[in-house]
Amino acid sequence: MSIKMVHVLMGQSAVDFVSAADANSKNLPPELTPEREEQIHNILEKSKNFTF
Repeated sequence: MSIKMVHVLMGQSAVDFVSAADANSKNLPPELTPEREEQIHNILEKSKNFTF
């Protein structure tokens, strides 16, 4: 069995990645509309009653 190599960011690529990740972590997720919340609720309820 071969072991896959794991790519590691180094140098400026790593700095750019971390900077972008930090900037994205400060973005707030969009708010759900009441209609979308109801859709999600209905999907969850249907999944509770699902039988194979």
